Amino acid sequence: MPKTASEKCRICAKLSAEDAISRHGFSGTGCWVAEQCHKRRSYYRNRDRYNQHKRRQYRQQTGQEPVVLRVALPESAWAELHLFRERVDAPLHAISAELRQSKWNEDEQRMVERVIARIEPIHTKGLKPAQIREFMQNVLQTFSGQLEGVILEKFEVQKELSPDLCPVRPCPLHQ
Repeated sequence: MPKTASEKCRICAKLSAEDAISRHGFSGTGCWVAEQCHKRRSYYRNRDRYNQHKRRQYRQQTGQEPVVLRVALPESAWAELHLFRERVDAPLHAISAELRQSKWNEDEQRMVERVIARIEPIHTKGLKPAQIREFMQNVLQTFSGQLEGVILEKFEVQKELSPDLCPVRPCPLHQ
């Protein structure tokens, strides 16, 4: 069985390098080990990609690698939600969203992705969960208005970011 992921290291991987060193270095918890922590943080951030690469290598070695075909895909659009909070069960610090679209590029023979619209981050301090859900529904309706004939019903991607990376100023965390 693989080793279970350290919750502390998983949370630390979401922080910027400077914040991680200040929190876990000599002035913080003291658990920072330079080379080991840099590698571990990188692994936690890119874990899905590493595992996908390992699975692909295994399939090639065992002869299970399927034939790769290039097929033009239809255009697609989706909404991404960015949640600024420490943990899943922690209070939400700020929220932002992006509307993204992908199109097939004939020259490159691949899908090309771009941001169509963006909702700048806003602080959610003082908002009730029902108000936040209503805000998210309004964002989806606004994004649907940007697309012709497409109705977005949910956020396809939800990204969790550390509140320390909150770009809103003035911010209570950055005073």
